[in-house]
Amino acid sequence: MRTATTDTYRTSLRITKTASEKMRGFGISERSFFIADQAFTVFIERYPSGPDGSLSVALIFGRGETDRLAENGLDQLTVLHCVFKNHQLLVTNVTLRKAYQALGTNWQRKESIIFTDSRDPAPVAFINMINRMTPAKERSDYVKKRISSWEGYLKIQEQGMDIPDIKTAYSSLAFSHDFSRITLTGCRLKDEEWKTLRNLSVRLTGIDGDVGTVIKTKNRTVEVELNSYIIKQLREKGHALSKKEVVFSNFAALSQIRRLRQGFTNLEKGLAVNPQLDRLLFEEKPEVAPLKELEKLTYQNRLNEFQQQAVSGAMAAEDLYVIQGPPGTGKTTVISEICLQNAKKGLRTLVASQSNLAVDNALGRLLANKDIRILRVGRTESIEEEGKKFIEENVGQYWKDNTLKEISAQYEARTKRQAELTEELETTERMYAELQPVFEDLKNAVANKKEALEKQKEIELALSKERHKFQAFTLQKEQALQEQRDSEQKLETLASSIKTDQAIVESDRNLDWFREEQNRVEKVLQQLEHARQLEQLEKQLADKKQELAAVSDKRNQLTGLIDAKKKALEELEDIKKVDGLIRLMSEQKIEETTAIAYSFGKLEMLRNKMLERTNLEKSNASLMAAIAYIEKLLAPTGVALETVREKALAQGGSFTLAEVDQFLDKLRAFLKSSPSIEPAALGKALAGLYKRQNELWRRGAELKTHDVYIEGSKRAFQELKKVISGELVKQQQHYAELDGKWLEELEKMQQDLNVLERQAKPLPIDFAVPADIEDAIRMRNAELAALERDKASFEQAEERLENRQKERVQETEALSAIQVHLGEINTVLAQVQERMAGFENEREAVEKIIASEPEAEYERTAKKLASLSFDMESLKQEQKNLPLMQTIQKKWLELLKDANDHDLDEIRKLYIKHANVIGTTCVASARKDFIDNYPVFDVVIIDEVSKATPPELLLPMLKGKKIILVGDHHQLPPLLGNDTLEETLEEMIKDNSGFEEKRELEKLLEESLFERLYKNLPETNKTMLAIQYRMHENIMETISPFYQFDNDQLQCGLSDSDKERDHFLESGSVKRSNHLMWFDLPNEPAYFEERMNGGKSLYNPAELQEISRLLVELNDAAGEAKRAGRIDVDELKTVGVISFYGEQVKRLQRMIDQELRLPHLTIRTGTVDRFQGSEMEIILLSMVRNNQNRHGDIGFANDYRRLNVALSRAKQLLVLIGSSEMFTKRAKKEDTKRMYQHVLETVEKKNGLKVLQKG
Repeated sequence: MRTATTDTYRTSLRITKTASEKMRGFGISERSFFIADQAFTVFIERYPSGPDGSLSVALIFGRGETDRLAENGLDQLTVLHCVFKNHQLLVTNVTLRKAYQALGTNWQRKESIIFTDSRDPAPVAFINMINRMTPAKERSDYVKKRISSWEGYLKIQEQGMDIPDIKTAYSSLAFSHDFSRITLTGCRLKDEEWKTLRNLSVRLTGIDGDVGTVIKTKNRTVEVELNSYIIKQLREKGHALSKKEVVFSNFAALSQIRRLRQGFTNLEKGLAVNPQLDRLLFEEKPEVAPLKELEKLTYQNRLNEFQQQAVSGAMAAEDLYVIQGPPGTGKTTVISEICLQNAKKGLRTLVASQSNLAVDNALGRLLANKDIRILRVGRTESIEEEGKKFIEENVGQYWKDNTLKEISAQYEARTKRQAELTEELETTERMYAELQPVFEDLKNAVANKKEALEKQKEIELALSKERHKFQAFTLQKEQALQEQRDSEQKLETLASSIKTDQAIVESDRNLDWFREEQNRVEKVLQQLEHARQLEQLEKQLADKKQELAAVSDKRNQLTGLIDAKKKALEELEDIKKVDGLIRLMSEQKIEETTAIAYSFGKLEMLRNKMLERTNLEKSNASLMAAIAYIEKLLAPTGVALETVREKALAQGGSFTLAEVDQFLDKLRAFLKSSPSIEPAALGKALAGLYKRQNELWRRGAELKTHDVYIEGSKRAFQELKKVISGELVKQQQHYAELDGKWLEELEKMQQDLNVLERQAKPLPIDFAVPADIEDAIRMRNAELAALERDKASFEQAEERLENRQKERVQETEALSAIQVHLGEINTVLAQVQERMAGFENEREAVEKIIASEPEAEYERTAKKLASLSFDMESLKQEQKNLPLMQTIQKKWLELLKDANDHDLDEIRKLYIKHANVIGTTCVASARKDFIDNYPVFDVVIIDEVSKATPPELLLPMLKGKKIILVGDHHQLPPLLGNDTLEETLEEMIKDNSGFEEKRELEKLLEESLFERLYKNLPETNKTMLAIQYRMHENIMETISPFYQFDNDQLQCGLSDSDKERDHFLESGSVKRSNHLMWFDLPNEPAYFEERMNGGKSLYNPAELQEISRLLVELNDAAGEAKRAGRIDVDELKTVGVISFYGEQVKRLQRMIDQELRLPHLTIRTGTVDRFQGSEMEIILLSMVRNNQNRHGDIGFANDYRRLNVALSRAKQLLVLIGSSEMFTKRAKKEDTKRMYQHVLETVEKKNGLKVLQKG
């Protein structure tokens, strides 16, 4: 139900004539709606909008409000059916509803309304509130549509439910070895009744309650699996029953189905405590409320990081939280912690599960906590022994016994305490007095040290300043000394340089001498340069004259070429054939341009057309002759030639000349070889001739006459000559242009020659030209360069000498200033060193005080003194309160010891009233007494969700404001009866080939409710418990891939797997280091599976034999371990022997019962599906499937969830018995092969593979 607002709405109410008449008929006064401005508490239910879009609602008045309206009590609820018309609330009809019908559903809204008889419009806020409501029918239809997908579970369970009770006598009753089953023989039943017994409950006359369930009928015997709570009673009375009569009934199953269907109905009606439950269950991505802020939690249990995350997330969630718990990850610990946290917050929690055992396991960890008041609800006989203390009739006695025991212990302890108190108080006071002066001395020492620390800081600060000053002046001194050394070295360098420069300046050479020498050398150089140029000019003159002659020769050649082109043009006019043109082009080196190529191509085309015309005419003549001949042969036969011709022409065809000639050749050969030819063959030949003649005519029609092609060839030839003539003219023009360019070049060269002749003047007569002018020039240039260098050196020496003499005077003055500054620095450094020495002496004295370290002793003494003071006060208070506490507890003891049945009943009522953790099964939560007593829970926790069907899960979910689901979708879906869901489906389809809901039921296997929620909920509303504590890490490695795509990888929480999961067994096959093994059977006929006679299940005799041998070996190893002291003498090793197939399990149990004696082992057998939720120290897994059938497969073992369950039951040792080849190579699905290959590879890596030899 929607939460009502705190406001009261005031709205006008108008009533139609029809509604008014109805009210009068029911005895309801219209005026009663408007009396004294009194508000009505009304439940509003919105209807779908009308065809005109009008807003439609129902106003439902409860019993109390209806009494206000009606003059006489109606014992029913009044319903006003209304619409909003012109913004006014108009009553169109009035009906009555049964008083027991639900009020306050999630589709309704409870509001307070004052009605007026005015014509004012309804308040906008009131209309908007109704507009925001979802129409009840739409919401109900939404639930009904989606919940239909869960109908499949109920359809499975309803199979055969219409069977009436069957009563019959029996002759004898026999127990199984472990008293878990009985076999009834001598039942007198009809044939059709024998077929319906399976899964019916069984009642024996003389035994209270149902004794169990039929699991098998064979050879006129009935095998019954007993309820655990009935075994003791049946063992005592079973063989002494006065009347041997049995009743087979499905009443219990029918009751359960009714409860499940009622859950559907309640959800459809909106009767869930959480109004959003339907959305949370059915939306693809449920919209959960944001997590609330939490204070940091204090955990009662030791939790790992993932468990803490799960608990904190579950506490912070407002509506839904999902916890995925892989095998052995501590789901029960997390559930108990959530219950404790809820109890601390004053919340009531429902813990539910599919089975009683799971409920009691979940509650088991809560027993020792005082904040928890557990109440276990359900059939007493179904509840485990540990849980029976908390059923309603036992909780009073349980509380009394526990409280009496605790108070008795406290009372006895306080009686002894009186004498001890006085002595303890005197001792404590004496120790306090002795410790007080020691504390004062330590206190002063700490204060002195504190002052010394402050003084030390001051000294360190002053020392630091002086050190910085000392370092600064030391640095200045080093810099001054370096400057002094640099200055002295510089003065030495200057003196040496001045001496060198003076020697240069005072030599015989001066500036005038250098100028005269330079003039002389430069004059000689000019004459040498002129002599060198004369040689070069004469060479250039000779070269230039030679170039003039070459250019003149080229011009003469060009003149010849130009004349040749003239002659070629004249010759071109007389050429009449294409070959002549080709020859001319070759001689004149004319390249084939695009225009020339086009003209040649055109001539070639015309020539080909003429040739084609000739060939066509020739072939046509041959065809006409053949046609005439054939027509002549056919004339006497009466064949209609025109018809043959028309059909042939209608067919058409495309033929080359070669194909036509080939056809004619074949026809001639045919005619010659056959003296007598059938008319049909001749007609066919004639048709072929007609078709080919028609094709030749078609192609001939596309060609022109010979004259046209000849005329075209002439025109094309003339165009070609014109193009070639143009190319010759272009060549002629090109040569003329070249001649003009060379003429210009010749004139320019003549001008250059004239200039060279003018430049070649003769040398003076008196100049002697050396033999090697170049060498002479190099020598004079070198001499001139040397003079330049010497002159520059002289000038530089003069300038340097003047500058360095000035610099020496300045440097001498600077050196004197540096020496004065050094003296000042030394004086300051001496003063600083003196002050630093004083501070060092002070610091040494302070450090002696600081080194004393009195704080730790002072702290210890202060704590001891405070502890003694607290002890004194506590002892005084205890001494004062002891008589009062003893009196109170004595009174409690008397009351508890003397408590009568009435007192216990009152205690029981109080306990039940304040119980904060209620435990029950999912189905039991729908019992009427449970619904009446516990309609609402703050939190509903459902454990082992994967083992329950959605209809079962829905029942406790309807009760919770917040739902917490705990499960693992990587484990198996629920069992239905004794079979897996797959087996049940297979049996149903086999029994009824027309079963139409097969696909609908198969969908139930694909994705569970838990899996969908876990995948689609936001990360804030789910957690995976990723640390497991059950298995040895080697075993865990086999199941890790099943969780690799979840949020976190599965981890092992055992600090030392080998130590914590040591099985202590040593045998020929199994070593202590082995924790994961595979006994590998050959894929050979001797080891193949077999099918039970007339049944669907399989078994494997070879595996039975190997398991028998292995169990004997393990039993002997356990006995040896006891003798060696590795395990206790009384300890029995727990061994689970499991299989994928029920028939194999039955034969295993029979073998263990009848053939083996295993005193050191506790053995439990079962299918993998039945073992889900259980754990044993050792697990032997019989894999059964082994064949070489090409179309075969591994059946139920394909399901990774089943393999996950099988591999994760063992704590210390897991042994697989089966053919690795069958599972890793012969399985049909690649994913399945990879799954078993991983297991095999892990076994091999852990040195656990044992390959069994053939025979």
